Amino acid sequence: MPVAVGAVATVLGIPVGRWLEATTYRKPDEDDVPHPGRRWWVPLVLGVVTAFVVHRIWFVPDDAVPGWPVAAVLTATGLVMTLSCVCLAAMDLDVHRLPDRIMWPTMGFLVAGVSLAALVGGGFEPWLRSLLAAVGSGGFYFLLALLSLARGSLALGLGDVKLAVVLGGVLGWFGWPETLAGIYAGFLVGGLFALALLVGRRVGWKDDFAYGPPMMVGALLGLLLVPQAVGGLL
Repeated sequence: MPVAVGAVATVLGIPVGRWLEATTYRKPDEDDVPHPGRRWWVPLVLGVVTAFVVHRIWFVPDDAVPGWPVAAVLTATGLVMTLSCVCLAAMDLDVHRLPDRIMWPTMGFLVAGVSLAALVGGGFEPWLRSLLAAVGSGGFYFLLALLSLARGSLALGLGDVKLAVVLGGVLGWFGWPETLAGIYAGFLVGGLFALALLVGRRVGWKDDFAYGPPMMVGALLGLLLVPQAVGGLL
């Protein structure tokens, strides 16, 4: 099933990539920024990540997924989160911005998704954990954004804060280990990404770069690897 769903997501990702190529999300003052060109990677990333998410929900034993109704709701929610994150990553890599026109509906759909999952059998505990993880992750990134602003830098912005809320809410449903590992992994991936850009002379020491994609990769690693690590210890 994960492979089949991932294949469908790949096909559906083709028009998504073409929409992103039209750069309809740019502001007037961003029209002079060089266009990134073809987004051929969008369907591939969307398909692969979708397959991993579906596998995680349906085939990894987890008390946070007690039955197929919860799994079905989480799958629908996860597919929308994956689509939104891929689009946001492409936009962030282009203009170093996470547009509210994508972010706010994503946050609303996440709230609706975890609430419905709780009602169909998930229970109150994972719902509350998701809420607390979202608030905690967002609050932590908000403090980092304030520190960044106090130093005269915009390395972290409010878009990253909102993304942290989304990622924390997703990971929080599955558990605190996934949440903490996902947020921490985001910092590690971000550091490696920044180092690669510096070595490749794509950015300077004082230049900004897109931090959203590393945050997303870190969250995905926390979601996928923590259950395997816990299972290995047990």
